[in-house]
Amino acid sequence: MISYKKTSSIIIFCPPRKVTGGPEALHQLSDKLYELNYENVFMHYVPQKSNAKAKNYDAYKTREIKAFEDRPENILIIPESMTHLIRKYPQSQKIIWWLSVDFYKILMDYRIRKQSFFTKLFYQQKDREYYFEPLPNVFQWAQSFRSGVYLREHGIPETRIDYVCDYINPLFLDSRQPVSKDLNNKTILYNPKKGKKEIAALILASPELEWIPIQNMNALQIKELMAKSLLYVDFGENPGRDKMLRESVSQDCCIISGKNGSSAYYEDLMIPEDYKFDFRKERIPEIISKIKSVLEDYPQHIPHFKVYKEMVLEEEALFEKKLREIFKIN
Repeated sequence: MISYKKTSSIIIFCPPRKVTGGPEALHQLSDKLYELNYENVFMHYVPQKSNAKAKNYDAYKTREIKAFEDRPENILIIPESMTHLIRKYPQSQKIIWWLSVDFYKILMDYRIRKQSFFTKLFYQQKDREYYFEPLPNVFQWAQSFRSGVYLREHGIPETRIDYVCDYINPLFLDSRQPVSKDLNNKTILYNPKKGKKEIAALILASPELEWIPIQNMNALQIKELMAKSLLYVDFGENPGRDKMLRESVSQDCCIISGKNGSSAYYEDLMIPEDYKFDFRKERIPEIISKIKSVLEDYPQHIPHFKVYKEMVLEEEALFEKKLREIFKIN
């Protein structure tokens, strides 16, 4: 159990200047803890850089700390991409937040590979990495059901895992700007950074369809685009609960997805199985047919996404409830 005292500091580790789902979740955590009247909450950017907090996160309340003491009452929130820092702070309580399980081994292997000959004379990086050892003051947060499966597969008992999922930008939940669909809008939205080969194959196979990449946009622009659109397509790896999938359903977009990562689990992507596809070349005509069906008969399809939307709309309240539980906030 995490032990929080009035003298405790909660220090959230985060990469600098990154604008992706993981760093946003870490900034949301800081903001929510301040909202719950915690005062000693700090962002610790690794590596340290000037202007480390991305402008996109100005809406989230944070304070930066560059150095701190390793003390038993302190609580360090460390994303899975930085687990190599766990042994640097043996006294502090540490929570690993598994926001993107795939990055853990990728980055761990990268750090070991890039180690220079001279560095190896002083220490072996592989000996400083985290291999799921049962350390008494290390706790686990799973951002997704899939993260929990991954942790259990690596020997972490269920009693050491808390399920703490972030939430979409509150801008997407602003009911003052109601969603208004144009049923004549037959464009298809996608994230060009994800599932590149699969999306390229689908675009090539459907020259009669109009595909719009979501890129170089702020949150308001993305929301406005999604609010007008009928369909979002995603065949990315999805190592955690993907933000854009959740944002799209909040704006009443239908979804067609792959079955990679968290998308394979109904607990993470609560849409019917017939909107999820194991991507193979021979299935492209079937996927295109489903896309066209959604675009031509949107009112018949959108009710199938009600359960997922309701889950997304509840995420912020569940996030707050879980923090109150963990840190014993009344």
